[in-house]
Amino acid sequence: MMALIYRMVFCGFAAFFLTISMNADAAGGSQTGLSIKKIRVVGDYQGEMYDNSIELWVSPNLSLPSHLKCTSPTIVYIDAKNKHLIAAAYLAFSMGKKIDIYVDDVLPIRGMSCEVSYLDISDQ
Repeated sequence: MMALIYRMVFCGFAAFFLTISMNADAAGGSQTGLSIKKIRVVGDYQGEMYDNSIELWVSPNLSLPSHLKCTSPTIVYIDAKNKHLIAAAYLAFSMGKKIDIYVDDVLPIRGMSCEVSYLDISDQ
């Protein structure tokens, strides 16, 4: 009887954590093999929407999941406080490396662009 209770508790925890991880993935989307075509750095701008952001203009066009609220086909952004992401973006841009990104529309959307949550530099 105790073994059955332990199994039920374990299955309950497993289902709970699986649901959390599935919902976390549903909030965002990733894309691989992007080239950074242009970096635009925005300081203090009219209003606050674009303040302190770094825009990455990428190619090919983004094809993120349709459930995302950000719909820009070519631009993602990095908040200026994320200096490690900015350094990685400049490194990839200066060396002509491809990037893989993950964006999350739970984070603020600027214009129609999502914020980059992580950025991988590819060796291709």
